[in-house]
Amino acid sequence: MNQYMQDSRLTKLDPRTLTLDPAMQARDVELIKDKRLRSAQEIKQEAQDKAILEDLRNGVPIKLPITVFIVNDIYLVVDGFHRTNACLKYLKENPDSDLMIEALVVKNRTYKEAFFAAQEANQAHGVGVTPDEVMQSKFRAMIVTGDFNKSVSEIAKTIGCSQGQAAHIARGLKVCMAVLGDFDRSELTHLKDFTEYLQNGINSKYALNDSSWDSKGFPKIRRLSDAITGKEFIPDDENREQELIEAATKDFNRLIERYDPDIFREGLRKLTRGMGLGISISKRDKWLEQAGSVQGSDTNYDVNTLDEDDF
Repeated sequence: MNQYMQDSRLTKLDPRTLTLDPAMQARDVELIKDKRLRSAQEIKQEAQDKAILEDLRNGVPIKLPITVFIVNDIYLVVDGFHRTNACLKYLKENPDSDLMIEALVVKNRTYKEAFFAAQEANQAHGVGVTPDEVMQSKFRAMIVTGDFNKSVSEIAKTIGCSQGQAAHIARGLKVCMAVLGDFDRSELTHLKDFTEYLQNGINSKYALNDSSWDSKGFPKIRRLSDAITGKEFIPDDENREQELIEAATKDFNRLIERYDPDIFREGLRKLTRGMGLGISISKRDKWLEQAGSVQGSDTNYDVNTLDEDDF
């Protein structure tokens, strides 16, 4: 990050003018293999997010400046996702507020530079970023920046891993270099086209299942390495079941956010009635009475606005 300091300035910004690109977030708890540790990290992050928002509600400002890169006139948050998101939630609750957030603003940067800086910044702090997350984050950064020509020893030193892990990374980088070919990174403004190109190229050579990709669309290090060497990945029953449960949970969370809890549970109650799933959901009036202050939603929802993948 120090190489960008000459183009930086410390100022205050309106959080509503900032862009939160998910690709800039190095955290990826799905990479944590131990489900208890993964759950613990999710709980810690949720608690931290709530604490930041509660501070804002109590008049306590964000103390640590965020970092913003200006890329093609877009103000990309490189470091400070959760702080910025808390500010946006607060402003949604208080739309007339003049809340500003202190930021280190770096001008005249490329998307590639922003992505690399974000991966580096997010490894240095946060709620218990695990070695697996850090490793994958550095792997992503090397792919985006085209840093393909390091030896196994150089990778081990750069990333801070064992020779064996570095060998897996080196193997994956060679394949990524081959499939990306002459992909033009100079005009890169988002990751979608880049990761789609990368995935299509890798899938044309090796059979990777859906769980072989991280949340940003990059291949997981060991899954790609095993595919290259001909090792077939067969998840054990517990891991496969956990993957499916997590996928279902994410789908349900999206629906709850779309329709709010009241509408969601009423739709679920009607859907599961008579299906023999052993799911018992009390009637709406009884639930509202028990919930006390909870009120039913009067919002009119158009079922035609539901995305095809919402189910």
